[in-house]
Amino acid sequence: GPLLIIAGAGSGKTRVLTYRIAHLLQKQYALPKNILSLTFTNKAAREMQERIQGLIGEKASGLWMGTFHSIFSKILRFEADKIGFNSQYSIYDTTDAENAIKLILKELNYDPREIRPRTIQYKISDAKNQLISPEQYQHKFVQSTLDDITARVFQIYAKRLKQANAMDFDDLLIKPIELFEEHPDVLEKYQDRFRYIMIDEYQDTNHAQYKVTRMLA
Repeated sequence: GPLLIIAGAGSGKTRVLTYRIAHLLQKQYALPKNILSLTFTNKAAREMQERIQGLIGEKASGLWMGTFHSIFSKILRFEADKIGFNSQYSIYDTTDAENAIKLILKELNYDPREIRPRTIQYKISDAKNQLISPEQYQHKFVQSTLDDITARVFQIYAKRLKQANAMDFDDLLIKPIELFEEHPDVLEKYQDRFRYIMIDEYQDTNHAQYKVTRMLA
């Protein structure tokens, strides 16, 4: 069942995860493919992988271990066609997203020096991580001129991404939720696969990360 470990910095929380994974594999309670281990940085994932391999060797190969974004990007590569993308979709980083938003602002006759693309990008990102769609934002969250501009850009930006077969970093968390809600059979497949789900630094999860993990669990 669920287990939450709360302890001070440097007291060994990550070590607990590392040893638990090693124990599950060593005692053959699970295969590597049955364990999903989520971290917040690639460095943390690499260190955990190395420590587990140091403990049990090759038995650790095949683990699903990485950041939320890298793991769900991997799932989306397998399943993208079910939500209208192909498996070769590109991923926009923050600069790509800002450039796309800057272009949209110009098309809407706003000066990017006055309405900063980064500000709009931040507001869109915040909305996505709260699982607010462009339509919901337009109808429920417009309380200022900046919100109104954000709502207009948000709708166009979402369409442009789809047309370009592209996702931004936030979509790597949002789209799996969309996938699992629209295709319960796909959700069931991954629920069956991941018998153990472990998250390092769980307190840092946002709403989208919590929801997608909750669905899998």
